[in-house]
Amino acid sequence: MTEIIYRLLQSKDLDKYRAIRLRCLKEYPDNFGNTHKEEADSKFPKLEPAIKGTDTNSFAFGAFTAKNELIGICGFIREQRIKTAHRGEVIQMFVDKKFAGKGIGKHLLKHTIDKAFENPEIEQITLSLVYGNKAAEGLYKQMGFVQYGKLDNFFKSGDKYTSQLFMSLERAKH
Repeated sequence: MTEIIYRLLQSKDLDKYRAIRLRCLKEYPDNFGNTHKEEADSKFPKLEPAIKGTDTNSFAFGAFTAKNELIGICGFIREQRIKTAHRGEVIQMFVDKKFAGKGIGKHLLKHTIDKAFENPEIEQITLSLVYGNKAAEGLYKQMGFVQYGKLDNFFKSGDKYTSQLFMSLERAKH
């Protein structure tokens, strides 16, 4: 297997981040909240402040090949309000389909969880996923996440609705 390097994304990675983010939205439009067009038109992608280092409470990991090709991403956004600052959310989890099934997503998620829990103030990590995405759900359960809710008709694309599962991981369970 190709050597994979996992590291925090930095400002120098912004173009690669934007490219993989647009690719995941194009390839899996039903799995994410933003549309390809919304993201392409956005001047400020959600993880950009974390990648630039201007939001020190949030971060994004990347999985790179030895040739420095970005093939996977996983972000973490910490809640900002005083009463919710003890938790954060995993967002934009994606691995290039050419590299699927090789454990890359699991490693990205593990790095993200470990980094989030390095902060002693973080007690809980949440995430959401499209209902029916069994591969993602299985990975999250394997990593200790438990479902705490499901909301039908969460996303609407044309006349098609998609339900969303909500999961959490407590520091004590990690």
